[in-house]
Amino acid sequence: MLPLPARLAGVFVLFAFTIGFTFADDKEPEFDGVKLSEWAKLAEKDPSARKRVIAVDALGKIWLENKTNMHGKTAITHINRALLVDSSSVVRARAAIVLGGSLNKDDIVLSSKTLVEALKNEKASRVRKEIIAVMAKFPAVCLLGIESLTASLKDTDPTVKVAAAEAIAQCGVQAKTTAGELLPLLKDKEKLVRIAGVYALGRISPDGASTIAETMAEMLGTEMDSDIKRHLVVSIGLLAEKSEPVIKALATALFDKDDEIRRTAARVLGTFGPSASSAADSLLKVIVSDKMKDIRVDAVRAFGSTLGPTGLQARLKDLHPRLDPLKEPDFEVRLAIVEEIGALGYAIHTDKDTLAALRLRLSDPQLRVREAAGIAIRRIEKKPEPKKDPNKKDPS
Repeated sequence: MLPLPARLAGVFVLFAFTIGFTFADDKEPEFDGVKLSEWAKLAEKDPSARKRVIAVDALGKIWLENKTNMHGKTAITHINRALLVDSSSVVRARAAIVLGGSLNKDDIVLSSKTLVEALKNEKASRVRKEIIAVMAKFPAVCLLGIESLTASLKDTDPTVKVAAAEAIAQCGVQAKTTAGELLPLLKDKEKLVRIAGVYALGRISPDGASTIAETMAEMLGTEMDSDIKRHLVVSIGLLAEKSEPVIKALATALFDKDDEIRRTAARVLGTFGPSASSAADSLLKVIVSDKMKDIRVDAVRAFGSTLGPTGLQARLKDLHPRLDPLKEPDFEVRLAIVEEIGALGYAIHTDKDTLAALRLRLSDPQLRVREAAGIAIRRIEKKPEPKKDPNKKDPS
């Protein structure tokens, strides 16, 4: 067995206390006919790593049945001990797995410091991955161990790097300073590592977000793997950096062969508003030609959003042909166009061509389009009431 580090002395004071408590208790719980104290001895002293693994599993079962009493805490103490100091990486890995399967947000405090300490000192990549997998379930523990998680981004095992990046993502904005360590993952030779880096960077509101977003936009233009491209588009949207290189990359993604990439690109551009107005022509092409009706609907919404009310008003004629069922057979797209036009309200009440196009929709084959057209016409023709002067007294 490995010598116990001095820094763990406090842990084993508790360990010794809980052993004494358990031995003195006549109601000591059992699993498979073996008492807690016996499983604890096996976990600590048996020369067989296989038997120590079995003992750790048994302690986990006892914990689950005794969460509300001291016996449960005794069991967890022994599992924590195995994770920290057992000589076998197999046993340490099993201890991490047992903790991950038995602890919830209300009792993770019993092992949070153990997990952080174990990750800090663990040399075996296999065990590090299991420890991180437990931490990733609890953002507070990830934040507590952010230093060790960041160090794990340089692990030689790609699966550890993936797990660490995903755990860091759980910390959100509180992990924004890790961006510098996450960036190299975008160039990693392993696909899953690159995805994990993209995923994490999109979720930590990193320092230097503009540069990172443009780096992702550049990747989007050269990357051939659809899985990575999907993650890039999502993370670019989360970063919400609206520079021209980013808008251009998203506009290009509107014509990707992958349906989900096109759909997400349209939605992200829609969230950017008028800052993405340079993508309007690309969005119009999607409205006209994309094979997927739901993507065309998203493009309609994004077209209106990126142009803004004034810009959309100037380009309503571009949408008129798409109101014709012969040119746009999917009523959902026609409905979206009618609603976007109607949202402009009285501002377009003098636009006779648009009103005429809407009146034609009053006889549309689909009821929902007819109803939306009626609502839109009323909104456009109704002159808004003048705003009341709050300083003017009511004569009554």
